[in-house]
Amino acid sequence: MLPDKFAYLTMSLLYLLAWWVIYLKSPWKSGMVKVGLVGGLMGIIAEVWYFHDYWRPPMILAEGWPGIEDFIIGFAMFGVGGYIHAAFTKREIDYDRQTPAKNKDLFILWVIGCLSLTIFSLVFKIHSGYVTFLTFMGLAVYIWIQRPDLIKISLVSGFATLAIVILIYYITFGVLYPHFWDTYGMLNDEPILGYKIMSIPVSEMLWHFSWAILCSMFRGFRNGVYYKEPLPAQA
Repeated sequence: MLPDKFAYLTMSLLYLLAWWVIYLKSPWKSGMVKVGLVGGLMGIIAEVWYFHDYWRPPMILAEGWPGIEDFIIGFAMFGVGGYIHAAFTKREIDYDRQTPAKNKDLFILWVIGCLSLTIFSLVFKIHSGYVTFLTFMGLAVYIWIQRPDLIKISLVSGFATLAIVILIYYITFGVLYPHFWDTYGMLNDEPILGYKIMSIPVSEMLWHFSWAILCSMFRGFRNGVYYKEPLPAQA
């Protein structure tokens, strides 16, 4: 068994493997890479909200500080959540229905999300696990109201990503490092968040599920992209 400092890296690389499978099937490969680079940077920044009350994982280069694992997982999560529906549903863009881009709107949503995590988690000391899930879902509901056509895509992405996460986390934390969350997590005393299913904290399931729901709508919402309904034979 490898030392604990390789646990986070193992999980990140398994997530990156899922990213690679989706990348091979995705019709928008360059978009996946660009989004992934943004996600990698956000993966590093995001630990500002999580190291104080969520977890303190050992890393191959350091402990309790953002590392290469954070970049890898951020890169992979943005690609998986954002493009899994495109890779497997093969829904084509409806170019006759496109609307103007909403780059400003998406930026505002990003700012609101960051402010929510900062204010409620760091200032009001509400556990970041609750704040993250409610923030992601709140932003997702806003987009659903603006673009109800994206609801189905987002839910498919959320459940598909959750299935991948359960497999990755079971291998990493159920088989290889079953003690990980008890040793390095800060969730055991939190209702709901600390409950485990197959050695996987419910908080992690909610985190990835809500993130995929939100992330999967970014491209359609920002670019004003609509997707064609699948033909009856493909439904």
